[in-house]
Amino acid sequence: MLTDDQVDWLLSHAKIITGAKGKPRTQRRSEQRGYFVESVEGNYKFELYTRQNMIDQDHYSCGLIYHAADGTSVTLVRYNGSNHEHRNPLEGGQLIQFKCHIHRATQRYIEMGDKAEKYAETTDRYTNLDGALECLLLDCNIVRPDDDGDNGPQMRLI
Repeated sequence: MLTDDQVDWLLSHAKIITGAKGKPRTQRRSEQRGYFVESVEGNYKFELYTRQNMIDQDHYSCGLIYHAADGTSVTLVRYNGSNHEHRNPLEGGQLIQFKCHIHRATQRYIEMGDKAEKYAETTDRYTNLDGALECLLLDCNIVRPDDDGDNGPQMRLI
């Protein structure tokens, strides 16, 4: 069980990508990639993933999963494309219609027993997977391993 404060802390805590989780793979007409991520001091483990549908360019997703020491895992955030509708049931069924949106883990949805990251808000900060991934890296305080902090060369993720 994570509280909203714990989710905020996990997202804002400095993290670094430590490597790829194998080669990209194709599953259900989507190319998927995964990356190992950990806190800068190495005591918190995460997984970053990307998915891009090979037919529908607006059907993409990237997210950050927290892997707790007890073996449980929780998706903290998920950045989705505009190819579908989404409802926030605890907000009176609020409907997001075919717009890019960001899912975020909340204590309310965890307590309800639904997906931790069920809650979502629309965004105009990105329009494709590359943009969604850049927003995720920025929002979640994740740096690439070869980022010199001065916009120098950076590892290509997708």
